[in-house]
Amino acid sequence: MSRANREVLAPALAALLGDGWRRPGEASHALADAVRALVVDGRLAARTRVPSERALSAELGISRGAVSRAYDRLREDGFLLSARGAGSWLTLPASAGGAATARVPPLPSGDDADSIRSLDLSIAALPAPDPLVAHAAERAVAVLPRHLAGHGYTAAGLPALRAAVAARLTERGLATTADEVLVTSGAQHALNLVLGLLAGPGERVLVDAPAYPRTLAAIRAARARAVPVPLGARGWDAGAWADTIRAASPRLAVTVADFHNPTGLTMSAAARETIATTCARAGTVLVVDETCAELRLDGPALPPPLGSFGPPGAVITIGTMSKSAWGGVRVGWIRATARTVRELAALRATVDMSSPVLDQLLAVELFKDWDAVVASRRSLLKSRRNALAASLAEHAPTWHVPRVHGGLSFWVRLPGPDATRLAAAAAREGLLVVPGPAFSVDGTFERHLRLPFTLPPEDLDAAVSRLAALAPASEEGQAFEAPVAEAV
Repeated sequence: MSRANREVLAPALAALLGDGWRRPGEASHALADAVRALVVDGRLAARTRVPSERALSAELGISRGAVSRAYDRLREDGFLLSARGAGSWLTLPASAGGAATARVPPLPSGDDADSIRSLDLSIAALPAPDPLVAHAAERAVAVLPRHLAGHGYTAAGLPALRAAVAARLTERGLATTADEVLVTSGAQHALNLVLGLLAGPGERVLVDAPAYPRTLAAIRAARARAVPVPLGARGWDAGAWADTIRAASPRLAVTVADFHNPTGLTMSAAARETIATTCARAGTVLVVDETCAELRLDGPALPPPLGSFGPPGAVITIGTMSKSAWGGVRVGWIRATARTVRELAALRATVDMSSPVLDQLLAVELFKDWDAVVASRRSLLKSRRNALAASLAEHAPTWHVPRVHGGLSFWVRLPGPDATRLAAAAAREGLLVVPGPAFSVDGTFERHLRLPFTLPPEDLDAAVSRLAALAPASEEGQAFEAPVAEAV
């Protein structure tokens, strides 16, 4: 039996839970649902020892019996294991799937089975632009024989792809040469490499609040500490960044400057200049994730890339094809100084050696049609954004939906702190949504949901209609059994 290899103390677990889990009725049901949600979306790792019943009951101000019943429910559902003398620790049941798999709970059977279908709003991604990806793949396969005489290992990436990435970055306003590009297997791989090179255990990493859950997960995996800086209604507060950097002395800072995930905000040119300069002066390496940078739908033109601000080489830029082309194209990149690229290439040799040659050839071919690829994404996203906005206005008029000019999702504010309960209720009905606390270091944002506008309009309307109908039930404090989804 696998045992715990870490521990969460009662005060830390209480902080992660926040107050949003409390609801009228049986406290054990609410506590079990809340702990399950923390495990499912990665805020509590598997094999983490939980506090004793006595310690947690005292910290939460509830009876020991309520904590005992909550732990029993978690054991029954496969989220908690116990052994005499070793305590209890968290785990993931086989039915929960892997970390990258959205979890769809079993749908109702019998008379209701035909009336409910699964809808997944946990993944903010589009289908492939057909036939552009298919044609690019055909050309890539045709070119592959030219590379078969070699060993196939390209630690920094194929020269043709590094040149294509450099050309695109230069075209967007960030002058780049091929030796300043490292090809990766997506943006998440890129961030993990950067953290592995630059962030040691216990070191602080400044992040936006809210932040992309997989960014927070990568920081935890590096055994570093995420330090959040809140985003305001208008975006980044450069003064708050400066204050936090002075107080915390972070080794790194990670942000999404263009169509931020999940808020959709875009950093102003003035904030880019100030934040990049502040980080450089403090010796904090600024990392910008440009996953959605090419997905401007309307509104004002974007400022120059964040990497073009501050002293040369002060900003590391991460990019990917997964959102601008297709999630099945697992190709990303890191733009840094040539020296940093060499160091990252040496580090990746301990992880995966290099990206597959055929995937890189596909990316080279896609860059030849890149304007058409991006135009197809923008057109589809614009119509679906408008469709989701209309559905929210019709079915959930009391929910606040800030307008976004690009990206993939809305950051919806609910009338009350019900996001986790609503997500659990929705999952029980075959609808996966990601509640606000998944985007938080400390369990906040219970008034928010991330709602991507990537599904067809009829699915978006059905999803919003179902969510709006469930919202009163969640607010009344009903107990919901299903785990919530994680964000992609």
